Amino acid sequence: MTILTGDEREVLISFLDLYRDVMVYKIEGLTEDQARFKPTPSGNSLLNLIVHLTGVERGWFNALIDNPIERDRSAEFLEQSTTVDDAIAAYRAACAESNEIARAASSLDERGKGDRVTDRNLRWVLIHLIEETARHAGHADITRELIDGATGYSRHEKD
Repeated sequence: MTILTGDEREVLISFLDLYRDVMVYKIEGLTEDQARFKPTPSGNSLLNLIVHLTGVERGWFNALIDNPIERDRSAEFLEQSTTVDDAIAAYRAACAESNEIARAASSLDERGKGDRVTDRNLRWVLIHLIEETARHAGHADITRELIDGATGYSRHEKD
């Protein structure tokens, strides 16, 4: 298993993939209304979190290769018109692109080429994305439990 035995880059990508999968698990199978449920007045719905993390993936990893994207962070937390299926597909595509960028870099010490990341390297970006995604996975776990009682990392956890 890569998460236990891979080189540093593959271990970091594997941990990030673990929390990406948790995020998808937390929103899969919900109705559109359930995915938009906000646990508190200032809280974020599971749909908001997936849309936000899609922007985070695209923003950080594209900045590494000097391909900046326009991103409206505040819009990521507004009521979304996208469907759950479309949001999941966009998130998965962004994650796959991020992994390609991470694996194409010459090393984890490779510094970003975009203006806002020249003082950061790939290692920092991977660790930051693990932190960001894991933090939101915790939010998602609580929200999903409030919606229908589902908890855990995946539907296969008890297998």
